[in-house]
Amino acid sequence: MTKWTLATILAHPDDETFGVGGTLIRYVKEGHAVHSLCLTEGEQGWAGPKDAPIVPREQVGATRAKELAEAGRRMGLASVTCLKYPDGRLASVKESLVVNDIVRWLRSVRPDVTIIWGPDGGYGHPDHIAAGERALRAIELAGIQRYEPTLGEHVHVKRCYRFVAAAEFVDSLGQVVPEFAQYIATLAVQPQRWTRERLGAVIDITADVEQKIHAMNAHRTQEPDITMWTRVREKIDWLMREETFIRAFPEPGGPPLENDLFAALRPA
Repeated sequence: MTKWTLATILAHPDDETFGVGGTLIRYVKEGHAVHSLCLTEGEQGWAGPKDAPIVPREQVGATRAKELAEAGRRMGLASVTCLKYPDGRLASVKESLVVNDIVRWLRSVRPDVTIIWGPDGGYGHPDHIAAGERALRAIELAGIQRYEPTLGEHVHVKRCYRFVAAAEFVDSLGQVVPEFAQYIATLAVQPQRWTRERLGAVIDITADVEQKIHAMNAHRTQEPDITMWTRVREKIDWLMREETFIRAFPEPGGPPLENDLFAALRPA
């Protein structure tokens, strides 16, 4: 079987694991090389109760980067790279700086298929939205047929998928975890309604849920999120059995619905 390279470009440590971990595990098991780029260390994330923090606030970023490395090991990723752009303020950074760093990384790992955040950042998170926009621009620039000494040789990404939260997923999650729905309501950008007919790919991760949860548990500083997903699994098990995407290119958007991100590359 032909082996390809898959790469994710996301915003925070744990995006790769909590968001698309099942998909990454599936393709690692098939023998493909899977690489992950995280644009921030997530230093604004939860550090534990104020009276008993898991780590000191000033160590959260470095700790989360180590947690991501361990989660990557548990998923079998070929590499995990964590940059240090400011958590919570990614959109404020000069775009060209972020884009050029992503281009360098793309030209290093040379992926055939990429996964980035969707246009609404999953649920309206501004860092996720900024990460998706900058990743899309970098993927375009990485393929320009021109050698630049500081950026490396061009690489042609064949397919790009954008991770989105399906409408029924958001609705059901809001029922199980009403505080999450309340949080979403406070964001400036609201999630789009990604109904089934708008999706481009749905990946069944039923066989890989246990390994995904094992990787999720590596992010021990993010205990509230782990607890939330435990509640979700107990109440609505199917919510953790698929991961959903739209296409950025080619054939941008939704249908035809795919069940394999490499389907178009496989021999007929």
